[in-house]
Amino acid sequence: MAKNFKLKIKNTQLAKAAGLDKLKAKLSGEKEEKKKKAKSKPPKTKPQGEEETLAAPVEESAPKRRVRAKTRSSFAPKEEAPQPPTPEPEPEIEAIPEPEPVEQEVKETITEAPKATEEKPSAPKPELKEAPPKNRPEKLGPTGRHIKDILPVKKAPPPKDSKATPSKTPASESDGAKKDLKKGKKVRDFKDLKPARRQQSRAFDSRDRKGLRAGEDEHWRKKRSGRGGQKTRSDESIIRPTELKVRLPITIKELAAEMKLKASEIVQKLFLQGLTYTVNQPLEDETTVEFIGGEFGCTIAIDTSEAERIQITSESISEEIHATEKSKLLFRPPVVAFMGHVDHGKTSLIDTIRKSNIVAGEAGAITQHIGAFRCKTPVGDITILDTPGHEAFSAMRARGAEVTDIVVLVVAGDEGLKDQSKEAIQHAKVAGVTIVVALNKCDKPNFNADNVFRELSEMELLPEAWGGSTITVNTSAVTSEGVPELLEMLALQAEVLELKANPKSRARGTVLESELHKGMGNVTTLLVQNGTLHPGDAMVFERHWGKVKTMRDEHGIAMPLAGPSTPVEVTGLSGLPAAGDPFIVVGSEKEARGIVEARQVGWDQKALQTRKLPTMESLLQEGVGEKKVLKLILRADVQGSAEALRTSILNIESDKVDPDVIFMGVGEISESDIQLAAASNAVVIGFHTAIESHTAPLIKELGITVKLFEVIYHAIDEVKDLMQGLLDRVEEERELGAAEVKATFKASKLGIIAGCQVSEGIVSRNHLARVVRDEEVVWKGKIASIKREKEDVKEVKKGLECGIVLDGFQEIQEGDIIQTYEIIYLTQEL
Repeated sequence: MAKNFKLKIKNTQLAKAAGLDKLKAKLSGEKEEKKKKAKSKPPKTKPQGEEETLAAPVEESAPKRRVRAKTRSSFAPKEEAPQPPTPEPEPEIEAIPEPEPVEQEVKETITEAPKATEEKPSAPKPELKEAPPKNRPEKLGPTGRHIKDILPVKKAPPPKDSKATPSKTPASESDGAKKDLKKGKKVRDFKDLKPARRQQSRAFDSRDRKGLRAGEDEHWRKKRSGRGGQKTRSDESIIRPTELKVRLPITIKELAAEMKLKASEIVQKLFLQGLTYTVNQPLEDETTVEFIGGEFGCTIAIDTSEAERIQITSESISEEIHATEKSKLLFRPPVVAFMGHVDHGKTSLIDTIRKSNIVAGEAGAITQHIGAFRCKTPVGDITILDTPGHEAFSAMRARGAEVTDIVVLVVAGDEGLKDQSKEAIQHAKVAGVTIVVALNKCDKPNFNADNVFRELSEMELLPEAWGGSTITVNTSAVTSEGVPELLEMLALQAEVLELKANPKSRARGTVLESELHKGMGNVTTLLVQNGTLHPGDAMVFERHWGKVKTMRDEHGIAMPLAGPSTPVEVTGLSGLPAAGDPFIVVGSEKEARGIVEARQVGWDQKALQTRKLPTMESLLQEGVGEKKVLKLILRADVQGSAEALRTSILNIESDKVDPDVIFMGVGEISESDIQLAAASNAVVIGFHTAIESHTAPLIKELGITVKLFEVIYHAIDEVKDLMQGLLDRVEEERELGAAEVKATFKASKLGIIAGCQVSEGIVSRNHLARVVRDEEVVWKGKIASIKREKEDVKEVKKGLECGIVLDGFQEIQEGDIIQTYEIIYLTQEL
């Protein structure tokens, strides 16, 4: 014990000598003081969403930095004026007398420091470097440690985040605000302090747990105002053209795009002028397009280069001949067209001139095709066109009058002028062609030339015999009387007309007929009117093109060339051109194909623009008062006959049925025609054609109606009958008799028996009956039985009495009248 006591005294003396006892007492006092403060003062907590920012910790030798925070603490320094950064070292940071709050606030600042980088970046801050130690006393806090020992050393940020640095502008503070801070109040200086953006608190969810939110808080986007955000509009001014070149036709939508305008502006401008257009409606008038350009300050020129290329030439054949030098023009044979009424002897007269027998090959002894012949006569070569005389071939007669030089009007002297004769005169006058009248059948006893002269004068054709200028010749196709005189008159008229052409120019002419041949394909009969046609020439028609492969005359003999006024059959075309289409020879086959394709594009666009879509009114009225429609498919041997048949069918007038030709073609009836007829419930009409051999079984299988005809008026009559067959038969009641009810009797098995007396006609058991009471029909039905003197009878005549039992009617009364009738069905007229 004594030894241990001595050691304690010795240790106490040593500690007293070293001054450790004072240090120990001091430390123990500080611990007790901290415990008292912790018990008396609750821990300070920050409100949610509030951010505090302090200056980053610096080392002892670093320049002085000001602390900027959203809420100021009681240890904030006094207000000082902001100092711009200079290369000179700043004064040292003063020691803070209360270290404990400083340590707490510094820790909070360090935890919130990364969020401060989201603020607007300021000027770059010079890096802090350690200053050399200075020989001056350091001010220590009450704990005996320097402030740098309390503040942790700030780590250098990564290079990626070094772009955005927090603002280091020193904050100024008034004395009044400093007093409020000491009292514990929060003061916000809106002049000097910019409040930091509040960060909305977010719960820790599965995305944070999986690390999927990495980097989300680092990006900041400005909140868009409105639902879809603000759309930035460029202030670029639209430069509208002052000069423009367009092609016609052009839609308003396309024109607006070219002029850099809205289509509604052009529509509005036209509407103010009284013109109603839609955006997809084409503009074909050059004046309208130029007016639109003038209203909007734009000069619009019409580009006609493509139209001229497609048209090839704007001159007609006659204009081209007149523009040619006279030294290059040579005389050509006249083109003579024989026209007139059917059965007046046109074809017979041509046979007499040609010494042929064309009439023998005609169906029904009438001409139904347009024929072209080249014949040699004592007065020279003549090209003859034979036109049909039936009323259905009006288009053929018009086409013959347009391509001819002289028209021979054949009139039967015993019949005079007929409808088709007058129509031929009108066609010739419209075409401006010279007319020579041939009074045929002069060998008949009832031939009367004066009667024909009178009718001609009424048509403004005064004969020479009556002092006029119209040449008339009496002819007979049977005896050949007057035929030489007729040929001389034709040669005289050709000499007066001075018919000339240029055989060295490119060939131009007109299509007379076109047909589909089994072995040669598309065969077209052409009439060359100017120039010379050679094998291998490339030709352009309206919708087709071709290269001449073969050339033949009317006898099937190959021709090396075809000069002016020469009819010729050619092959090698892309399709069947329509009768009456003009043709012209171009440089190459490629050029011909390109021109036709360009035309086809324009036609397709025009067809789409003109096609009208069904409206709601048309759909609602579709089943109301709708007329019946007879759908037809036409097939003919040549194009001209098909067109004539179609025109005749469409000219059938009816208020109840409309004919509709859904397809028209040239050639034999094929399987595609039968399938189309089955799909559209149509009737197939064949004119001068046949049915393909492998198509007959399909016709029987599908049950399609096919009608074949050789004479055109037979076909027209059949179409009328088919149209009439579509009409519903009309019911008509025909009165047969009447009986007056005198008394009624009730039977257990039969019901009510009407005792009647027949007042009119006959009352039969097979007749229908109706009961009339007070001039009103109260019942209609059948008669069940008729009895007379207890015997069943079939009928009762006028004036006799009988008992009648009505089928299903028991309310008959005395005084009613039983009328008997029958229903007959009448066929409607077109």
